[in-house]
Amino acid sequence: MSVQYRRIFKTQTTGVATIQELMQTMFVAEVLQPGDDVWIVSPWISNVVLIDNRSGNFDALNPEWGRREIRLADVLVTLMSHGTRAHVVTRNESSNDSFRTRIADLASEHDLEDSLTVYIHDQLHTKGILLTRCLLMGSMNLTYNGMTINDEWVEFSLDPIDLSRTRLEFARYGEGQ
Repeated sequence: MSVQYRRIFKTQTTGVATIQELMQTMFVAEVLQPGDDVWIVSPWISNVVLIDNRSGNFDALNPEWGRREIRLADVLVTLMSHGTRAHVVTRNESSNDSFRTRIADLASEHDLEDSLTVYIHDQLHTKGILLTRCLLMGSMNLTYNGMTINDEWVEFSLDPIDLSRTRLEFARYGEGQ
């Protein structure tokens, strides 16, 4: 029997490393085998650290990264440079401006504007990260506080049916844009 789901309850003192390691594993796997589309859905979003490359363990993924903490915008640009379309859904909040500007600037700098779409939905409360082979959904915004400070729960799924259904739901954010 294979496990298709894992639910994680995170507080400021428990589960923080679990979330960080899970997110790192998810995005490293995606860079190793990029898919057609990734969806980042978070009402509040910032350029959070996803991969810790300070030791150089992930130099082979993208030698241009260097030995540092690799952030969301860096990973998305790497994926887009491999042909992946990145979809970011968020709110029009001033706290999101820094990330939206950073990802747009990096996409422009690498001539990848056609591979990035940012959707603004001011009633957005859904939170999720949908990659090619996995899904992380729950109460966590993609911010430092969401990943390290706040009490949160997330569910990690490898179920292909769950991924397909979520892909269809997330695609609705692009309708009428």
